[in-house]
Amino acid sequence: MLIITEGFVLRNRKYRETDSLLTIFTRKAGRINAIAKGAYRPKSNLLAGIQPFSYSEFVLYKGRSLYTVNQCDVREIFYPLRENLKKLSYAAYLVELIETVITEGQTNNRLFNLLGETLYILKEDDIEINPIIRAFEIKLMNYVGYRPHLMNCVHCANKQSISWRFSAEQGGLLCSSCFGTDSFAIKIGNTTVKLAIYLLTRDMEEIKNLKISRHLNIELGRILRQYILTYTNKHNFKSLEMAEKL
Repeated sequence: MLIITEGFVLRNRKYRETDSLLTIFTRKAGRINAIAKGAYRPKSNLLAGIQPFSYSEFVLYKGRSLYTVNQCDVREIFYPLRENLKKLSYAAYLVELIETVITEGQTNNRLFNLLGETLYILKEDDIEINPIIRAFEIKLMNYVGYRPHLMNCVHCANKQSISWRFSAEQGGLLCSSCFGTDSFAIKIGNTTVKLAIYLLTRDMEEIKNLKISRHLNIELGRILRQYILTYTNKHNFKSLEMAEKL
């Protein structure tokens, strides 16, 4: 069976002498594993379109265990990301997140569009990277069914509190009366709550020009990291650790 679909290359591993094993996030078939035969031969027309982050239109043949790439027409290779180590590291983090939350064969058009929009924005000059990454994280959790509860206390529905904490385990805010329900909940300031709501509800084109303080970025980043790790059962994201060191 042949499938024609757009896709982002999440992972590329050389296989044997001239072939490549790919993990591709496609619009029509979700996350798939595919083999690009002869991709590393001198005259192959597949090589440009199978690099990590590349956005291409693929003609795929579905085999018993793997897809085969019959044709690959490149739409965007995101070359500027490869020239900037910090942007490259954050792009690798986005891909690592996608690989973590999407199972093989699972489609998610909203997440597919979010990845594309974010990669296109990241390659632009003079953008604020931190709000873009925080927005991607919180929208990703929403699109995979774990929208954080931010409008009131997730435990008692109270809308007023002298202070708030965020419970990754319960999926949202806890008011001061409910702190005891999760001893691992993290303190979160009112401004950080408002920022999280803004990033969750606004589109990326608006967010790309937003400037946030180092304190807000650290506080929200810490909360979202615990939230993501809780629901993905991962211990860390190596690409994020590298990006944050740059």
